[in-house]
Amino acid sequence: MPALLSIVVPVHGVERFLPHCLDSILAGRQAQDFEVIAVDDLSPDGCGAILDEYAARDPRLRVLHLTENQGLGGARIAALPEVTGEYVWFVDSDDWLPEGALDAVLAELRTERAAEVPLDVLITGFNHVYPDDSTEPNPWRHLLAGSPLETPEGSTLRAHPSLLRTVLSVWNKVFRRAYLDDLGVAFGRGYYEDISVTYPALMAATRLRYLDLPCYNYRRGRPGAITATSSPKHADAFAQYNAIFAFLDRHPELADLRTLAFERTVKQALTVYDSPGLVPTELRGQFFGRIGEHFAAHRPDGYRFPGGVTGVQYRLAARGSRRGYDELRRAGRLLRRG
Repeated sequence: MPALLSIVVPVHGVERFLPHCLDSILAGRQAQDFEVIAVDDLSPDGCGAILDEYAARDPRLRVLHLTENQGLGGARIAALPEVTGEYVWFVDSDDWLPEGALDAVLAELRTERAAEVPLDVLITGFNHVYPDDSTEPNPWRHLLAGSPLETPEGSTLRAHPSLLRTVLSVWNKVFRRAYLDDLGVAFGRGYYEDISVTYPALMAATRLRYLDLPCYNYRRGRPGAITATSSPKHADAFAQYNAIFAFLDRHPELADLRTLAFERTVKQALTVYDSPGLVPTELRGQFFGRIGEHFAAHRPDGYRFPGGVTGVQYRLAARGSRRGYDELRRAGRLLRRG
């Protein structure tokens, strides 16, 4: 019998965290309408053996062992032909689900079976968890809680555009599998591999809902995590942006959302550039130049820069004026200190 929910867990080099992740998903023996597809992405440690051990004990878990490392995006792509669920949830193997989270998500999906208009994406609340075990609730909750997205009827991105200001990672979004298939999008390679899926999925959805419960614990500050790693791979974001705008090119009915998506990608690229220690020093000039190229390639027709400091920053980025941008940022820091 097909599952209601398939949980896809890509696994690579997380032997220390993997048991916690699997235990948090498989803890409830009473729930049988979900499955877990774990992908051993040629992990160099003992992750493969851990997965096989868990699968031998619990038939709800199936394991794929890849013979070549594919990265997060490739591992998820490899898992998708194997899933049987009506919905799919992508959980990272160094994170974990809070107690009761899976039951809450399954309850929402069971209710959705009676809906006249299918739910395309269920967005969940989450926590950030830091190395000292301190937690931070979803910092974008104020944009979602109490909004039409939280009602049983749900809403759309067009009706609630501030949704695109929230986290755009894949892990707090549960997708209807048929909807995801029909989108014609794919996870990218390298860093920021999921935004080539999340942007299109949110923009094209007929019905979105928000579940105001912390259903995911996202581990921040882990050594090796991309948010804490200096790497040239941060420039992989531009390939994902190209995929997002290629999707919009194929869907002229979404043209009114193009400026919203464009400004969100520019903001993300500038945030990566501004974050200390992410883009290697010797590559910062090249990265900033890529932001200017992004402007030239994807700037919407008739685009008007926003007002205030943000507008000045965007104009400087569009011109490729790194010196002017850096000086503006430096002046802003001095003013804030003053």
